[in-house]
Amino acid sequence: MRKFLVIAAVVLAAGCTKEGDTIYLPDPNEEAASATPLVTVIYDVNALGDHSYNDLIYEGVERAAQEMGLRTMQLSPQTHEEGLQYLELMFRQMETAKDTVRRLFIVTSPSYDDFIRKNNKRLEANPYADLLYLETRKPLDGKGSTLFLTYYGAMYEGGRIVAALEQVSVMLLGANRKTPSVTEALQGYSDGFEAGLKLLTEQQARQNHLALSYLDERGESGFSIADSTALRLLWKWNNDGITELVPVCGGASNTFARLNYYTRLSVNFIGIDAYLDSYFSLYSIVKHIDRALARCIRQWFSDGAMPKHQTIGLKEGYTEVILNPNFPPLIIWMPSGYEGTTVPCLTEEMKQEMHEEAVRKEEEHER
Repeated sequence: MRKFLVIAAVVLAAGCTKEGDTIYLPDPNEEAASATPLVTVIYDVNALGDHSYNDLIYEGVERAAQEMGLRTMQLSPQTHEEGLQYLELMFRQMETAKDTVRRLFIVTSPSYDDFIRKNNKRLEANPYADLLYLETRKPLDGKGSTLFLTYYGAMYEGGRIVAALEQVSVMLLGANRKTPSVTEALQGYSDGFEAGLKLLTEQQARQNHLALSYLDERGESGFSIADSTALRLLWKWNNDGITELVPVCGGASNTFARLNYYTRLSVNFIGIDAYLDSYFSLYSIVKHIDRALARCIRQWFSDGAMPKHQTIGLKEGYTEVILNPNFPPLIIWMPSGYEGTTVPCLTEEMKQEMHEEAVRKEEEHER
């Protein structure tokens, strides 16, 4: 399977007709253009290699393509302008294509929102070209499908669990204020944490704290960070008494996790679906975007069409809280009304109750 496909039109003059018109035939040694359906993914700037959301997209597309016998092309531009050039080339080619090759274009980033919504109708001229636009709640006007993985429920469950712990101080860190998927995740965590505090006594609740901060206060970035900046922030939070770091900031989260050796905060993984072998991570709150994309590609390839819009999350199993099995037993507060003050661990029954609460809250949020 080819990750990057370039087809060159190389022709040779083969002879003339009796009218003198020149006939051009393909080079017999040139590989014929494939009729196998093609899935093309256009990422945000330098998105691949983040060991998180975008790498999961890559893996999910490749697994689905291998399963269904599809070709793939995955494009990670170095600048936003380059990404727009990829999209413009794609739309222009699909407007004039004469072949019957089925093509699915997947756009992963809301940074291209304005361009996508102004140009997606251009694909209507080609019945064999389809578009899937990720991480938006707003369906496209015209051709194309949209997918949104709501993170509210899983983040609510994560905040709800942490609020029950004994004497925790959490730094909830977002990439920026302008990315809806980030702000919704932060809101879910905050709501879950606040709901958990209400079940504690007033004295217990006073010992648990939640602070909120952003890496990019004014813009739309904050998904990457220099090592020196990350280490400076880790030391500051450590000196401020922070015990838990919940970073909703893409690849920057991995920078914090890698450098946390020097401070040993509990840096919780957000977004990536990975086995947690770190002693300093309480849990991972994962977004199974790889599974979700496999679902969409299967709908497109096997069922003939994707739904116009899909929103899926905790209830459907596309987001999840995974506790670290290597983490020490959790010491939690008993809810008010129970005898005693603490219990030695978070039981399976308690976790299930918190999970069901989070599913209900996510459904309410979606309504």
